[in-house]
Amino acid sequence: HVETQLDAAGVHLDFEAEGLQRRLDPSVESTVFRVVQEAVHNIVKHARARNAWVRMRADNGLVKVSVEDDGQGFDVQGFFELANGTQSLGLLGMRERAELLGGTCSVTSAPGRGTRIDVEVPVAPSD
Repeated sequence: HVETQLDAAGVHLDFEAEGLQRRLDPSVESTVFRVVQEAVHNIVKHARARNAWVRMRADNGLVKVSVEDDGQGFDVQGFFELANGTQSLGLLGMRERAELLGGTCSVTSAPGRGTRIDVEVPVAPSD
């Protein structure tokens, strides 16, 4: 999904995954997919990026995902203070999805400096 969306937008993708030798619990897989999907949507729609990096890693009982771009960035604090609900639903949704599984989601960005989304969720083994 990530490669298809970014290729179509002309954004070069650097993807890396490590420590993911088995399937995750469906709720974890779904959360990770939806968060990455939203982050990529934001890159395509808003970032004006040339490059994107997606890193996924399972480590010490956590799945850690980072989605970063070299786009135009934005003022995170100002965005959430001024957002009128629908503008921030995607970012808020990412955070809510991670928190529902006992995880975290952070957004780091600044105008002219790209954006980075970091998500960590506990791994629940799939039987």
